[in-house]
Amino acid sequence: ENNTSFEVGVKADLLDRRARINFGVYSWRVKDFQVTAVGGANNANILLPVDKVVGSGFEMDLQALITPNLLASLGVGYNRTKIKDKALNVAVCAQCTVTDPQPGGVGTPAFIDGNPLPQAPKSTVNFTLRYSQPTPSGEWYVLTDWVYRSKINFFLYESIEGTGRALTEGGLRVGYVWGNGKYEAALFGRNITDEIRMVG
Repeated sequence: ENNTSFEVGVKADLLDRRARINFGVYSWRVKDFQVTAVGGANNANILLPVDKVVGSGFEMDLQALITPNLLASLGVGYNRTKIKDKALNVAVCAQCTVTDPQPGGVGTPAFIDGNPLPQAPKSTVNFTLRYSQPTPSGEWYVLTDWVYRSKINFFLYESIEGTGRALTEGGLRVGYVWGNGKYEAALFGRNITDEIRMVG
């Protein structure tokens, strides 16, 4: 594999150092990329060489102390990946509704030129908000955190059944910290909206 990548970014303190931002944009290209193809009648796991894979995007992280008791953070990312190999084809799931070109007909290998890499969402967002209230002996706090990712491909080829829908997951935590941070008692919940998604 031969990787060529470029990145440029900026870091800055804002609002009298009550906020901080990191922002970067990048582009990369990998020649002779190696991927794992899963599928076919025998559900085989095969290592395949790809002529080239390219990607580009940006990432931004922001932290801000909105008030002395309220801290927020926000992360946003965009990542576009693309397989570039016009001759490459892979075996597919016999029961799947494949949307890539299959010159040999349904159930035959599919050509994957132009597809994104598996498990690579185009966009991601994460957000946290923490409110704290000091006491003479410690600190009460409430924290919520949320994560979003756009849809993903599970395989190299694209199919209706092999697509993971967009996912939003939230959490909530209420707790008390004391002993200069040595001790903590908390109640917390994950996936508080009870969202069900296939992840693999």
